[in-house]
Amino acid sequence: MNKTQKKNKKKSPKKLGMGLSSLLSSDEGLASVVKAKIEAKVSDSSANSKSNNKKTIPSLNIINNNLDKKIGKIENKGNEQIKLPIQNLISGKFQPRKYFDQTELDELAESIRSNGILQPILVRPLNAKGSSYEIIAGERRWRAAQIVKLHEVPVIIRDFDDSTALGVALIENLQRSDLNIIEEAEGFRSLMLKFEYTQEKLSIQLGKSRSHIANVLRLLSLPNRVKKHISSGELSFGHARVLVALPEDRANEVADRIIDEELSVRKTEKLVNQIKRTNAFSGSSKSYGQVDDSNNVNIEYLERELTTLLGLKVEFNHKNNNSGTMSIRYKTLDQIQPVIDKLKWKPK
Repeated sequence: MNKTQKKNKKKSPKKLGMGLSSLLSSDEGLASVVKAKIEAKVSDSSANSKSNNKKTIPSLNIINNNLDKKIGKIENKGNEQIKLPIQNLISGKFQPRKYFDQTELDELAESIRSNGILQPILVRPLNAKGSSYEIIAGERRWRAAQIVKLHEVPVIIRDFDDSTALGVALIENLQRSDLNIIEEAEGFRSLMLKFEYTQEKLSIQLGKSRSHIANVLRLLSLPNRVKKHISSGELSFGHARVLVALPEDRANEVADRIIDEELSVRKTEKLVNQIKRTNAFSGSSKSYGQVDDSNNVNIEYLERELTTLLGLKVEFNHKNNNSGTMSIRYKTLDQIQPVIDKLKWKPK
């Protein structure tokens, strides 16, 4: 199978435009439905119900207590749909999807041409005049509607602040399970960084195994060029998991070979194992024979993540007994205060 055949290979059909239906219904407000989906496997023993006549939403235990309160504010607003001019909507800045497959957009456009937009687009106002709205959920429908040349689209308006908009956009897309694997990893990371999620909490609240979340997050340590190949579909998740074990220069090199020679995951594993054995015997500083393989993967991931987050070079000196030291390199003391500010930061 050559590259052209690979790109033209028929994809399995996906559900079109069904993401928002999992967050909205005619009988329940957005907060209730998000709670039901995200807490399906969570027993929130700390929730305190209010003893008054007004219907209340239990503590959602979604992103953090701050987001709980913000989502709770919308519980009584209902799900009224209105139509807005399509040009009044803009792409969401918290959209986790970076790549929109044109073939899938064309398929969705044909569905809209035949049946209309079955699920409204979730938006928030950007100004008091009501002339501009940002999309929180439903950007694929909006893009497909432009292909069909619709003048108006059905929407539900919510007055979300930034943190609530980010949380809803991420959860809506992650629940759909049709993001590419890099977008999924970036979504996990955003929830962890912005809302102090742990991998265990993500596993419970998104219904995904902890091992899957850990494996997906490791992909973020790959070089940008490799991540682009994964996002475009040139490299599979299986290939990506193997490449994580390599340093940046070798990962780029092996990724190119996978694409050029159409290597299977099994052949890629053999190639990577051969490279690791060569490094170990050559006494390279990147030797993989000295420490458990999974530790190397985790350490490289942590070094790259912390370096990106703090803006300073972070290095780990990890020992076989799982102890070690972490060092941060700086040139002047002026670089330290921004690090302190970042470590103290909490979502509002």
